[in-house]
Amino acid sequence: MFSENDKISIRQLQALLILDLFGTAVVTLPRQTVNSAGNDGWIAVLLGSAVMAVFTLVFTILGQRHTDKTIVELSQALLSRPIGILISLALAIKIIIGAGLELRIFCEMIGQSMLFRTPIFITALAMLFICAYVSAIGYECRARTGEILFVFVFVPFLILMILAIFTADYSNLRPIMSHNTSEITMGAWKTILSFQGLELLFLVFPYLQHPQKAKRGVLEVGIAIAFFMTLITLLTIAVFGEYSVTNKLFPVLQMMDSLQMPGSFLDRQDIFMLWFWVASIFASVSAALFFVTIIFERIQYNKNKKIPARKWIIFVMIMIFLVAVLPQNVANVYDYMEKLKLYGGTFYILILPVVLLILDSIKGGKQI
Repeated sequence: MFSENDKISIRQLQALLILDLFGTAVVTLPRQTVNSAGNDGWIAVLLGSAVMAVFTLVFTILGQRHTDKTIVELSQALLSRPIGILISLALAIKIIIGAGLELRIFCEMIGQSMLFRTPIFITALAMLFICAYVSAIGYECRARTGEILFVFVFVPFLILMILAIFTADYSNLRPIMSHNTSEITMGAWKTILSFQGLELLFLVFPYLQHPQKAKRGVLEVGIAIAFFMTLITLLTIAVFGEYSVTNKLFPVLQMMDSLQMPGSFLDRQDIFMLWFWVASIFASVSAALFFVTIIFERIQYNKNKKIPARKWIIFVMIMIFLVAVLPQNVANVYDYMEKLKLYGGTFYILILPVVLLILDSIKGGKQI
């Protein structure tokens, strides 16, 4: 974008994908699936995450066939230029809205747990400026930062998960399969739509050092996320029980805070989960700033006068900020996010990749 240093390794892609895909899902998904499938919510998460892992193959097959193309070029070549531009612009809007809503949830969480008197707009601006700086330097800088963050946040996260495994009350999971198929299916559907970072695979392949190795790497990420999201949901239900989970705004954070680490010098273990959440939001917002700018740049690729990338990133920052601060309360944010997942997620995660892959296969998967 602003730097030519924009090629990343498969390992760096994996670290970024884990941070991007966990995002809001790790905090909100247990409550959403329990609302649909009760104490069988963990089964719904397992099924939905498994489907998500399989769908990563659709994205990677398309990307490996056209390693220098993004959704902007692919959609125009396979669906016509007007439709392709419309799809690309709609994706940019979806990413902006999704990043803004996630940023608002992050600000609410920080406000309720740490910065009690800090206005939401201050927290949002601080995160946006940091993300914009990293994105402006280049994709590799973002990848290296994400790689470092991943190491520092995942180790304490795993420690807390192990502690929760030994302290949970697994009787709260019984009776297993007590809900009907339609309820579990609805929970699985919500799980699939929760992984909103998946559509970024439409945009990442031109920035990979070895794109032909991406299929295995991305599939490994999908399987790892399926395992950990299922484990987190299962432990949340086991610790609190079905009815208590549905009444908690951030059940995963509250579960972490309820854990008692032997000999711990920390009064609040949820600080580790908050740190993981900060890293995830950093990854999500910086990805939005980088890739939406890329979409706008590539749409205007053939025009004589191109708007500089720096102006685009400022514009995207303003849009994300407005989305983050305009909703009146967190209930409205969740409502908007559910609608975004239902319509935008269904189209860009489930429908569009399959349609493009079918059309590309009809054309023989040739370079376009």
